[in-house]
Amino acid sequence: MHLKSITLKGFKSFPDRTRLEFGPGVSVVVGPNGSGKSNVTDAVLWALGEQSAAAVRGSSMQDVIFAGSPGRQAATSAEVELVLDDSGGLLGLEAPEVSILRRLDRGGEGEYRLAGARCRLVDVIEVLSDTGLGKEMHSVISQGRVESLVTSKPRDRRLLIEEAAGLGKHRKRRRRAQLKLERTQQNLDRALDVEREARSHLRPLKRQAEAAELHQRLERQTLEARWELARDDLRSWRDELRSAEALVDEARDRRGAVERELEEVAARREAAEEALAARSARREELSRRLFAAQSARERVAYRGEALANAHQTVRARAQRARELLEAFKSEAADDKGDEQPLAQIAALEQELAVLERDREAEIAARVEELERRRTDAERLLAEHADASSRAHQERHQAELGVEEARQELREAERSVEAARREAANVGAELASVNLFLRSHTRLLAGATSLADRLEVDPGYEMALAAALDGRLGASLAADRGEARRLLDSAGEAGGRVLVAGPSGESDPSQAPVPGAEPLSSHVRGHDEAAATARALLSDTWVVDEVEGVGEEFEGVAVTRSGRVWVSRTRELRQAPALGEDRVLAERNRREELVRASEAAAQAELAARSSVERAAELVSERDAERESAAAADRAAVRERDEAAEEEQRLRASVERRRDAPDEGPGAVRRAQLAVQLDVERRMVERSRRERSAREGRIQLLTDAIQRDESLLPQIGRLIASLTEGTTSPRPGVRRGTGVGRSLGAPGARPQADRGRA
Repeated sequence: MHLKSITLKGFKSFPDRTRLEFGPGVSVVVGPNGSGKSNVTDAVLWALGEQSAAAVRGSSMQDVIFAGSPGRQAATSAEVELVLDDSGGLLGLEAPEVSILRRLDRGGEGEYRLAGARCRLVDVIEVLSDTGLGKEMHSVISQGRVESLVTSKPRDRRLLIEEAAGLGKHRKRRRRAQLKLERTQQNLDRALDVEREARSHLRPLKRQAEAAELHQRLERQTLEARWELARDDLRSWRDELRSAEALVDEARDRRGAVERELEEVAARREAAEEALAARSARREELSRRLFAAQSARERVAYRGEALANAHQTVRARAQRARELLEAFKSEAADDKGDEQPLAQIAALEQELAVLERDREAEIAARVEELERRRTDAERLLAEHADASSRAHQERHQAELGVEEARQELREAERSVEAARREAANVGAELASVNLFLRSHTRLLAGATSLADRLEVDPGYEMALAAALDGRLGASLAADRGEARRLLDSAGEAGGRVLVAGPSGESDPSQAPVPGAEPLSSHVRGHDEAAATARALLSDTWVVDEVEGVGEEFEGVAVTRSGRVWVSRTRELRQAPALGEDRVLAERNRREELVRASEAAAQAELAARSSVERAAELVSERDAERESAAAADRAAVRERDEAAEEEQRLRASVERRRDAPDEGPGAVRRAQLAVQLDVERRMVERSRRERSAREGRIQLLTDAIQRDESLLPQIGRLIASLTEGTTSPRPGVRRGTGVGRSLGAPGARPQADRGRA
């Protein structure tokens, strides 16, 4: 195993990517002081994982990054790659070559790569531990290291010998194993402490868990019992409510029946009271007549006087009855009847009917108006519902448009970012090309080179550089004096100047092989530079291979790969790779990059314009969405208002249909109803009074007739009593009969007088 190559980029004095290749055996790097020889060994030590900045001769690890120079920017990162030849398989990675790469940027971020894969520093140390390489294996001995080894202490020398013998890795592994064991023991002790602590809390926690489970179960059972009780209560309450409603209906029916029975009982009671009164009067009458009959025998002596008095009384009573009859007849004659009250009742009924018809018409008109307004409200509600649906659809479409516009904006932003990255990449490549061209173009003071004034077709750069043989870097001069001045200014460094000549061209020779083409046809540029190039390439042909050129050819044959055959000097040469041809290629590439940079700038501007248009579109779509949302909210609000208005009008129609009588007409109708009731009652009362008066007249007429018929009888009785005083027994019997005869008619006129 040996070190095959080192690649450095941005490490100390190596700003560009530099590759140093080594073969088997001993390689010696020779150079003056300050040329960077020690930086190579520092790079090897740093790539192997050195963490001490002092070991690589720096104050901090960022000192290994190229710090810049006059005309050269500082590097942003340092990178070193070691390629080890492992043909013997010592590293055990099953690869003939193993690369170890270390990278560090100025932010302190770094990485290691082993065989191209990211890895850790410990992985690199483990891989190199059995090879004698590494940052502590003393495979790299820097300046002053030998003296430090000689003057070191015995302990340090012992460590050095152990490292050289390969024991250091085992010591480190043992140390790592001990540290792992200590950490494992600490973790085990901590786990045991946690276990003991958990066990100490396990029983109380178990009891708490059991109590919590019991509480949860009891609470669940309590809740279920409450739900069951509430359900049973609700069911019983519903049954009670239904039974109560049934009882209420039954009680209402019974109350109606009881009220009807009460009315019938009241009517029967009135009839019974009247019958009782009549029977009481009759019983009293019978008792009186019985008493009169019983006492008549004892008062026969006094009956005559009584009869005389009765005769006078009957006569007076008949006279009063006649007077009362005359009064009743006079009152009946003065009674005008019920025509005027009946007419007034008819007028009141007609006026009340007119008011009822007006009320019905007004209610019908108002109900019709409310129905019409309700119909309009329903139509308006349907319109607002349709408008709300359309507004909701428009809002949804606006939201979709906003989402599409935002998606377009994100796409445009990504396009801008991609265009910006492309422009940055192109700019970086253009800067790299310009830097390369500046570093590989060495001109005399105040002059321009031939390569700066020429343009060559892509693919012909190597052929042109080989055909001109170093003249591409030559300066251009208008005459020999200017050329001499340029060479004098170059001093000891020397230089090459091409003097412009006449523009005439010599006739080229024939093509050396079929298909050959003149190289000058692929070269363009300024007039003087193009003329000079055509003069130099007047007999230069581009062929596929120079071996096919014949001996009779007298010009120059060149291939695109840079192989040249000069027939005049019989010289065959090969142009080196990455020479002046690369300058031409990079110049052509620079032109392409300039065009690409302009295109990227245009693309970025177009993308920015797209972003602005997308942003404006997003703003417009947002405004449309806001307006659509506002329209949606307004439509919903109008729909709800229309629904409320329709419900209000429907309720108004129902209330108007069921509303009680109100207003001035209602007051008038109430007044008319009261007056009509009063008039009807007055008519009924006058009718009852008239009927009672006619009955009284009839009673008085009958009473007068009875009294007039009694007067002769009383006279005869008086005569009979007068006769009976002489014969007591017959008189007693007659007196008894007279008393019986007097009793009946005597009570009747008294009752008639009472009724009168």
